[in-house]
Amino acid sequence: MRLIFDNSPDLEAAFEAVKGTLFGPLDPALVKLKHKEIIKDAKEKRDQDVDPRGRLSLARDDQAERDRKDRAAHTRTLTWLLANDRAYREAHERAMRSFTNAGNAIDRAIEAGEKARERVTRQIDEYLTSTARLSDGRYVMIDADGSYWDEGGQPISAEDIAEVGGQTIKPFKPYEAMTERKVQIDHDLAALRDWSVEVGDMHNKVTDNDQPSSREELDGMKRRADDVAARAEEKQREFEQSSPVFSTDHQLGTQEPVGSTATMAMPPSP
Repeated sequence: MRLIFDNSPDLEAAFEAVKGTLFGPLDPALVKLKHKEIIKDAKEKRDQDVDPRGRLSLARDDQAERDRKDRAAHTRTLTWLLANDRAYREAHERAMRSFTNAGNAIDRAIEAGEKARERVTRQIDEYLTSTARLSDGRYVMIDADGSYWDEGGQPISAEDIAEVGGQTIKPFKPYEAMTERKVQIDHDLAALRDWSVEVGDMHNKVTDNDQPSSREELDGMKRRADDVAARAEEKQREFEQSSPVFSTDHQLGTQEPVGSTATMAMPPSP
């Protein structure tokens, strides 16, 4: 029986591949099956030619797809979006305005905070120089219950107090209020500087040409910048409020913040 197959040049190879495994007459179906396998393998081998970059054709196909995606991504740069997507451009402009407003608000608040810190520092220095001082350099102040304290909030013994007889001793509470005010100002200034860095980071992110932010990210950063601006303005108002002002009367019992109704106990006689 004569066998006729397509791609006849591979028929001999098919025959050679199966003749050694058969006992008896050749099975035409087996030879045909082997023939198809050989043809398939030959086609795959031809397809696996090497491209100029040293990759097989299958890899070349993958590279071509990556190149296509890279070209598509390149057209979606920030420059492209601002030029071609009106909604994106408007969202970007809103975010940039918010960053500018927040940055300016932070700068104004920091300036006000630094001035407030200078004022309260000066008040503290003036207050300390007007109260008694021990020979070891510690300043002496008296609390409402008659106890004595130094500028660090440490108690002063009766023996040490004996050496300042006749000197003016200021109340501790006004000094305590001023030092607490200074600590709060320092805390607020640190927060403002952190916000300044945060706004700067957001600005850098939305101006990255190769990795533009999404509209959702732009909207989120705008809201955050607006919140920071409002909080910075609030801090500025707090800084600009009059710092504690204290009377200059040197009589013990009258050294209270102006407007205060509290009275200070007189110290016991040394």
